[in-house]
Amino acid sequence: LTKVKKNHICPLCNEDNACAVAASGSFDVPCWCRSYTITSESLDRVPETQRNESCICAKCAVKSELRD
Repeated sequence: LTKVKKNHICPLCNEDNACAVAASGSFDVPCWCRSYTITSESLDRVPETQRNESCICAKCAVKSELRD
């Protein structure tokens, strides 16, 4: 079982990532990210030290989709 990380800061822009999972502490809640396709190339932009630690925000996800 994976433990929910309570990190609310986007590792790409350092703004609030609006992660409902991190806010609630549960994977059983709806979150904005479930309606986005976040590519592996986008996730590769996350610094190594922040991978699997915090979510990117919707703004960065959209910017990443446009670049990819």
